[in-house]
Amino acid sequence: MSDRPPVNASPLTSILWQAQQELLPPRQFYRLCQQVRQQSGQTRLYFYTPDSASIDLNNGIGVPEIRRFLDHLAGYVGGTVQEGDRTTFYLKRVRLRLKHKTKRIILIKKEGEYCPSPLFTQAMKIEVEMAGAGMIGRVARLRINEKDFAFKAFFDPDFVWQHGPWAEIPIGIRLKYCQVTKDVPEFLFSGLDWAVWEWIYPHTHPQSRKQGITYQQFAQTEGLTKLNPLNRNNYNPHNIRLDPGGIQKAYWGRRFQDFFRSLLFYARKVRREGWKSLTPYLKPEKLRYLGVRLVSLILTGGSPRWVSSIMNWQTVLTKKSNVKHRELS
Repeated sequence: MSDRPPVNASPLTSILWQAQQELLPPRQFYRLCQQVRQQSGQTRLYFYTPDSASIDLNNGIGVPEIRRFLDHLAGYVGGTVQEGDRTTFYLKRVRLRLKHKTKRIILIKKEGEYCPSPLFTQAMKIEVEMAGAGMIGRVARLRINEKDFAFKAFFDPDFVWQHGPWAEIPIGIRLKYCQVTKDVPEFLFSGLDWAVWEWIYPHTHPQSRKQGITYQQFAQTEGLTKLNPLNRNNYNPHNIRLDPGGIQKAYWGRRFQDFFRSLLFYARKVRREGWKSLTPYLKPEKLRYLGVRLVSLILTGGSPRWVSSIMNWQTVLTKKSNVKHRELS
């Protein structure tokens, strides 16, 4: 890719170029996207183009169709509570003639739904499995054309902070452009309230990833924050980071700003959804993690040696909790 966007490039191309050249802060990325939406009148913006592994031209599912389906899927994933739920969707683009006009539409059928139409004798199959949930979004594993993808749906897209679409999409664009793929997943493509990443399998080892550099190498040269090793749910067994959200420039007072922004987020969430909205964050494992994280930040300063010892302590607590749970059950 050239150092400058083409002269006649669209405003979205300009945003993509800026996000590749530097890690755009969430507020700047949000502002640029809002300007494009106002100037162009587009309600949807998309970054990068899905490759051939994500489409099925035999059933009429090209790039526009898969994007529209993922817009629909973001609402489904964001509203699904039960982790581990599995659903299969069947997609097919058909032509319908209505009032002397021919219109192409996408038919979407969920597995188990009755459909008398013979159109679904052959269709594109997309398997969806709920993988986990965080503060701002929910992750599902998509299997498309026998390939797995990590699909993140952001269910609080208006919140402009270090987590959520306005932070994680430019993070993904920047890391992809700089080939930071050794120990983090590769960003693939996105809309403004969902993003598709490479799916990292449990057996994936950094040494098996021939190309790219590690995030640690990149962060040292760019002055970025270190990845948090305490939240073990964000890593596979070989310490490949599963969720690169929260990356930002390291500067003095950043932790205080993050703390107050977190309080603001929870206050808005309670005011909008009520106190029950905090229930997922009050589970024992969540509270245990928050306690260990607080000790690490206040007493140790996040030094590698202390973080390692605290991780071991956290692992022991988790194992004891699991043993007690098995005894009770």
